[in-house]
Amino acid sequence: MLWKGEAVLLSWSGTMFEYLMPAMWFKQYPQTLLEQAARVAVQCQEKWMSGNSTPWGISEAAYNLQDEAGQYQYRAFGVPALALTPISEEDVVVSPYSSFLALAVDPHQAVVNLQRMRSLNWLGELGFYDSADFSPSRVAPEDGYKLVRCWMAHHQGMSMLAGSNLLTEGALQKLFHSEPAVCATELLVHENVAGAADKLVEGARPKRSRKPHRASQETRQNT
Repeated sequence: MLWKGEAVLLSWSGTMFEYLMPAMWFKQYPQTLLEQAARVAVQCQEKWMSGNSTPWGISEAAYNLQDEAGQYQYRAFGVPALALTPISEEDVVVSPYSSFLALAVDPHQAVVNLQRMRSLNWLGELGFYDSADFSPSRVAPEDGYKLVRCWMAHHQGMSMLAGSNLLTEGALQKLFHSEPAVCATELLVHENVAGAADKLVEGARPKRSRKPHRASQETRQNT
């Protein structure tokens, strides 16, 4: 699909995880289809939540629904424009680990986004909470959003790996690409954008009107 004139691969759910988890291990080569897909996906995620003082970054995460044992439920959330199987535009769950993954693509805006989350008290004793649920079906209008106060080991692990790559100029990527089996198949990640983009159609999926989210006004402080 083309998004604002640039090629982007659709993912199953339109999550940050689907586009950016591989970037913890694989090097991002300029002018390749995978690099551009990751970059444009981040831009789309940023745009999706812009205009209402709300942090961005939507991916699979725990959300504001608990079972009888008090355990938060978990599933994929994403940007409908990027998804082969889009969910409702009102089903919005923002996860801090998504911003850590975005450090590989847009480090400046990712850090600004994380600072914004910290200012909203999304940072707990064991790190950033797993998510903030903005979905009207699970959050009262006067609350704006609900923090999902739990931590998941795999999200914390991805956050640490992504941060380590940024601070060490891709040490984990270099280590991964030093493996002979990876070197032997590395050409697969060099697929060029040019040939693929010619086959894509601007706005390939039906366009839908975007309803603004309710959590403006400095994104209500939620405890």
